[in-house]
Formats: sequence, structure tokens, C-alpha cells
Amino acid sequence: MQQDQKALFETLEKQRQQQGEIDRILKIALPIIAFLLCVICANFNWQSTLGTFTILTVAFLAVGVKRMNLYLWLAIIAVYCLIDIYFSYGKILPSALGRQMGTMLTFTGIVGLSRPYIDGWFIRSKNNHL
Repeated sequence: MQQDQKALFETLEKQRQQQGEIDRILKIALPIIAFLLCVICANFNWQSTLGTFTILTVAFLAVGVKRMNLYLWLAIIAVYCLIDIYFSYGKILPSALGRQMGTMLTFTGIVGLSRPYIDGWFIRSKNNHL
């Protein structure tokens, strides 16, 4: 193996380790954020709170840690919100739709779009401390 290939593999391994560190941090932080958000945006029953916490946690981990397709998870959340609001109120209320769906879609989008920036900030901060 040539020297430049070896250096490239070492750099890639270091980057993979740093992304693993970020993944461990996010696996703790994202469920906490999901819980705080579900208390705010869930409908006024325990089934909605539990379902909202579950779907937010899974969605945050999917787009933030596993880096799955953001648009797919936004669609899943939209469908969940429509179903949850219908079963909670018996009809689709625009105020509930804006509160629950708007909050869930916004924060899932933020988590999904911010992951590359978090990686960059983490790598730059590690390089500055060396």
C-alpha cells in the first residue's frame, strides 16, 4: 500500500470514529428532545402523548443517527399526525394540525438537515484541540 493511501485510510478511520462519538451523544440527546416536544405538541390524551413520543424518537434517530431519507420520515410523520388528530378529536382540527404536525415536521427537518453541520463542527473542534 502506498503512503498516500495509508494516510487516506487513517483519515477515514478517524472520521468514522468521530461520527461514532456523535452518534452516541445523539442517541442520548434526541430521545430527551423528543420527550420534551411530545409534551408540547401531543393531543390531550395519554395515547397521543405516547404515540407522539414514539414516532418522534424513531424519526429523530432515523434521520439524525441512521441518516435515513428525511422526506420519507416527514411523510410518515404527516400521516401519523392526521391519524392521531382524527382519533383524538373525531375530526381534523386546523389548530391541532398546526400545533402537532407543524412542530413535529419542523424539528424532524432541523435534526435531519443539521447532522452534516454537527459532524463538521465536531471535527473542527477536535482538530483545534490537537
